[in-house]
Amino acid sequence: MAQGTFVQALRKEAALSSTFMKGRSLMLNGAVLSFEDSGSRFSKNVHIEGTVRGSRGDLYKTHVALDMDEHEVIDYDCDCPAAFRYSGMCKHAIATALAYLDASGAEPVEGLRTPVRTFTAPPAQSKQPARPAPTASAVNPNFPFPAPVPTSPSLMAALSDLSDARMDELVAMRRKLAGTIDPDAPKAVLEPSLVPYYNPLFADRFNWALEFRIRCGSVSYVVKDIDGMADAYVRGGTFSYGKKLTFVHVPEAFDDVSTKLLDFVAMTVAYLGDITSSRSASYDFARSGFVAERQLPVSEYSVVSVLDLLRGRTMSFEPAWSRGTTTHRAYEVAVEPSPQGEGEVPAKRPPLLAAKIAPAAGGSYDLRLPADTHCFVASDAAYLVDTRRARRTDTAFAQHAAPFLSHLLPCRTPVHIAADQVGEFCRMALPILRDYTDLTAPAALDAVAPEPSFAMAIGVDDGLVTCKITVTYGDWSADLFSLGAPGSPFEEQRPGVPPRDTVAEFRVMDTAALYFDFYEGGLAFEERDDESLFHLLTEGLSALSELGEVMLSDRLRQISVRPAPKLSVRATVKSNLLDVELGASGLSAADLAIYLDSYKRHQTFARLTSGDIIRLDEGARAAFGLAEDLGVDAVDLLDGVSLPASSTLFVDSMLERTPALEADRDAAFRRTVERLDTLGKMDFTVPASLKATLRGYQIDGYQWLGSLEHLGLGGILADDMGLGKTLQMIAHILARVEAGDTKPTLVVCPASLVYNWAAELERFAPSIDVCAIVGAKAQRRVQIAGVAEHNVVVTSYDLMRRDIDEYVERDFARVVLDEAQYIKNPLTQVARAAKRLPAGVRFALTGTPIENRLSELWSIFDFLMPGLLGTRDSFAKRFESPVEHAEGDSAARLQALVSPFVLRRVKEDVVADLPEKIEDTVMAQLTSEQRKLYLANQDRIAQQVQHREASEFKKDKLKVLAELTKLRQICCDPRLHYADYKAGSAKLDTCMELVHGALDGGHRILLFSQFTGMLDIIGKRLAKEDIAFLKLTGASSKESRAKMVAHFQAGEAPVFLISLKAGGVGLNLTAADVVIHYDPWWNVAAQDQATDRAHRIGQQHTVTVYKLIAKDTIEERIMQMQESKRDLVNSVLGGDGISSALFTREDVLALLGGDGR
Repeated sequence: MAQGTFVQALRKEAALSSTFMKGRSLMLNGAVLSFEDSGSRFSKNVHIEGTVRGSRGDLYKTHVALDMDEHEVIDYDCDCPAAFRYSGMCKHAIATALAYLDASGAEPVEGLRTPVRTFTAPPAQSKQPARPAPTASAVNPNFPFPAPVPTSPSLMAALSDLSDARMDELVAMRRKLAGTIDPDAPKAVLEPSLVPYYNPLFADRFNWALEFRIRCGSVSYVVKDIDGMADAYVRGGTFSYGKKLTFVHVPEAFDDVSTKLLDFVAMTVAYLGDITSSRSASYDFARSGFVAERQLPVSEYSVVSVLDLLRGRTMSFEPAWSRGTTTHRAYEVAVEPSPQGEGEVPAKRPPLLAAKIAPAAGGSYDLRLPADTHCFVASDAAYLVDTRRARRTDTAFAQHAAPFLSHLLPCRTPVHIAADQVGEFCRMALPILRDYTDLTAPAALDAVAPEPSFAMAIGVDDGLVTCKITVTYGDWSADLFSLGAPGSPFEEQRPGVPPRDTVAEFRVMDTAALYFDFYEGGLAFEERDDESLFHLLTEGLSALSELGEVMLSDRLRQISVRPAPKLSVRATVKSNLLDVELGASGLSAADLAIYLDSYKRHQTFARLTSGDIIRLDEGARAAFGLAEDLGVDAVDLLDGVSLPASSTLFVDSMLERTPALEADRDAAFRRTVERLDTLGKMDFTVPASLKATLRGYQIDGYQWLGSLEHLGLGGILADDMGLGKTLQMIAHILARVEAGDTKPTLVVCPASLVYNWAAELERFAPSIDVCAIVGAKAQRRVQIAGVAEHNVVVTSYDLMRRDIDEYVERDFARVVLDEAQYIKNPLTQVARAAKRLPAGVRFALTGTPIENRLSELWSIFDFLMPGLLGTRDSFAKRFESPVEHAEGDSAARLQALVSPFVLRRVKEDVVADLPEKIEDTVMAQLTSEQRKLYLANQDRIAQQVQHREASEFKKDKLKVLAELTKLRQICCDPRLHYADYKAGSAKLDTCMELVHGALDGGHRILLFSQFTGMLDIIGKRLAKEDIAFLKLTGASSKESRAKMVAHFQAGEAPVFLISLKAGGVGLNLTAADVVIHYDPWWNVAAQDQATDRAHRIGQQHTVTVYKLIAKDTIEERIMQMQESKRDLVNSVLGGDGISSALFTREDVLALLGGDGR
């Protein structure tokens, strides 16, 4: 190989002029962390998968394919950002290619300093991720013994759970035993007492705690250990209060109210335990003398809850004020029962308290309230508790009066109201006392704090829109802004100012501040501030009117806020182009442009040239949504945009989904929609000369292809593997040829399928003239020049790329890309070349139009109908990123755009049309080296047989059979017989094409061969391509055989390699729905038995069976002889013995092709 040839190719493919040197620098500095040579489906091509560390430390996955004969770069990919932004190879892909060329010796790179780590795929059935080598633990030499390691937290948690579970079992057992308690035995009764305690942290008031006495029959004790009682109750354990009272604490041992009290106590104890580091720490106050050991601290909320439990009973209550006396006195308080016949207290009830306000010296006042009443509040519930009873208040009292009164009760001395606080008291507290107490108060208090009123004057002054707010209290008024905020340093201090309603003033000022800015001397905003003016006119005036009188100047009254306009879209079709134009009723083009620009700037209005303000509504959003879907700017729609007519159905569906836009479709547009909407429903007769009977779904596909071409459109036939995509396309091509097509059809497919296409065309449409464009460059050039002489020409992707300059000079009726995922990367030379092919219409066949990224679909459509999905960048913005992140209805919009041009059926969809088993023969054309070897052996055997007399032939039949077996092995893979053979196997490449196609479609595979050596070769290829597999041969033990079957049925490997004799019978492998006979056993019954491993009772899917046949070899001739000489074939190659009457010298010569060619 000439040095530097690949370097030149890499420089040519580099994205930028500097990219190659950057890639070389990465490679020389060891940035290529690993790469794998996974081989290729073609012997001359190499595929490299690499991992490269970028210049910023990020790791990137790369893929490079090289043609080792032509010294060319076939394909490349990288998941770095630059690979997406630029057309050409990125530095990471170049570094990967250089690393392989250097390591393989194909083209060493000078200056390599850091060796690249290379890996080869392990022979295991699935690739294991690399693991870092274990490192020795660091040991401190000063401490020869390692420090003890604590038990793992996860284990500690698990042990704790087990302990809790065992304790729960104990509780359940105890509760079960408690069921034997004598129902006539006296129930234990828990009697609570509510007592105050002093906490210096809350010096302004007393806190509350509960004490308990337990009574059972005539025995009673004070509960001295509340914690222990609660724990015994939770655990169902035994607890002792004294010598005469010990029992198991289960709910059945207590009366109903006591049970509820114990639930409350247990919950409170647990809560106190949770908020402290330990249970004892929750009683830190007790250690300091604040709370006794036998007391349970409770909140006001908890006091209300306990009183609710005790309704209709009595409770011991020690008032807070008694703590100031010589002896602590407790009272028996009756808790008011619930009203009879009602579940709740009335919403409103007569006043429960008396209150009196009396004048005091200097304009002050005194408030008197009950001296022995406490108020406990819990949200919308409250209790008034005195020395005789506990009364539950109504909801309104609890919400509005109780929070205020709880600060004043019990009122042992009058509450004094200083003269300077009388106004605030009258405004805020006096209404509460009037509404919720029996109040006696001087009439003069009613005039102390009159209600405020507000007036807002809004006008235009010297370029500012201003707001002046006047506040009025009775006969007194002032400018609110000049007064200053109440209580602030800026509050104006002058005589005669009445008590101000702080809340009302702040409410007005805060509301005005939402629509005005604070300017010196008042509230205002600039007149040219359209957004502020819009919000004021549409929202502010209404909000301010609710707080006072609003007066608007004449100038502002003249500005109107107009409703949003009705937008319309005119759609017309002419000369195979779709024109879309946006308009609006009542708006000029200039105003409509302003309208759209305002939406683009995220405003909710637009200021028109007349000064009027117009609202933005759903129509603006819909217009931008339509523009985004079409890949254009919304403003461009004002002058109209032209799109491919193939977008007509999509535009129609978008207009149907956006009622905010009024649609105006012309007659041509409607006709085009009708045609596109009836795709596949046009009546195209299947050619009578087609040598096959199409199934129902295949006829639908044929009609669909015909409809698309009739409209000048392309599409993707994306049927599942085995449903006959090739046959449907052949039927379509045949129909067009018989209809008078004079231009040829170009079929581009993987190299391994070129001859299969030719064979299928000859089989199903023998009247079609087919030419396979293969061979050397000069031969191909001649063939391409004469394509007009043929109906169909077939070539490979690789050869099409090389010959693209010749193809662009030709004229094809249609171009068909089989396995179109080959152009999924739009940056590759293959994809670029395919998109240059001249054709009237274009079709793509693939079972996997999207393998990894949504951009792959864009690339195929960019070949089929350029422009339908916009540019690659616009597609990424409009669909790819939103769909991958599940944003909005992006997936539905994309489906609406492409669905008319994609036809996909899976086997489950057409199960009614399918047989239980689909059988297909796939032809493989031997490689040049393989054919040379095959022909040499075939000629030698033929000569030996020809020169033998009949008597000698009978004697040497076994030798002849051995020679025929050698020929079959060369067809499979010459390495079966020639260990040093390196040139590859066409049949293996074709087999791998089938495997990849099946796996991409989610299928699982049984692959049979009668040669265990062939299974070894296939297994190595699968391992290289990181495909998990199982292998069953005659050497497999019964135990391993059963385990492998179980693993395959459980889905642990997608491919099962099986030797015919070891696995032909006795296996149930219904998890597979694809069967490949790599070298079919010519005994048809034995072959069918192998197929029946998958096609048997329990199989829920249609089974597809492929027979791989090497074209123009002994395999093809034996297949042709199967029907006419089935007995001969079975006896010769089926292992059923040899019949001298059937196996003759002439039969062998016929299998060898007569003259051996």
